[in-house]
Amino acid sequence: MSTATIPGNERLRGAMTAANVTVEALAAQVGIDPKSVERWLVTGRTPHARHAHAAARLLGADPHHVWPKLGQRHRSTPVPQDEVVAAYATRATVPMDVWRTVLASATSVLDLVVPNLVFLAHVVGDLPGLIEQQAAAGVRVRIVLPEQTTGRAAQVADALAALADRPGVHLAAHPGLSADVLRADDDVLVATPVDGLIPSMAPVLHLRRLGPAPLTGGYLASLDHLVMSAEPYAPLPVASLRAVAA
Repeated sequence: MSTATIPGNERLRGAMTAANVTVEALAAQVGIDPKSVERWLVTGRTPHARHAHAAARLLGADPHHVWPKLGQRHRSTPVPQDEVVAAYATRATVPMDVWRTVLASATSVLDLVVPNLVFLAHVVGDLPGLIEQQAAAGVRVRIVLPEQTTGRAAQVADALAALADRPGVHLAAHPGLSADVLRADDDVLVATPVDGLIPSMAPVLHLRRLGPAPLTGGYLASLDHLVMSAEPYAPLPVASLRAVAA
């Protein structure tokens, strides 16, 4: 039987079978109705890029192999909303494991601009160890910390400063940080402060770069600017992070 006569999308069906993922589970992970996944299977419809990449990540598959026409469909410039994986009204509503999962997914680039150090150390309890592990695996790591830290934030900064001599790790300090921006390859988590609200009430975007990155590109440019304009971080005596992450 030729490829043209195979009903629906057998590549997707095979990937779901191999990963033991049901229609309902795939739909829940991607954030769509199960009927949409059924249409992918039965009619061979090519999904939007953000849905295709999210589904392929869950299945451990190449999205362009599962949907060969994906590149053709999105040959035109993506619109900003195509890059939004998820949007959260406040930082507190982000599932706690999202932060670590995104950082651990990096295979080439890991950038952290973190004015709210205590929060990040709380949601990623093994933060220094994870960063060291990523750097050892060949991931380029750039970290920009606040220029002035006190109390528990200073403890976190000191623990991260101990990584400054690791190959592939660049540590710097900047006096003008406001938003938490975490980048792992093409994924970006952004917590943008709002005047009059405490940091925990800031909305959070989970973005994934697509093509020329009409939305994510601004945050990536900001990351590069902050790294280039920051001063080298002056290490202080290393303090244990255990009390901070507890």
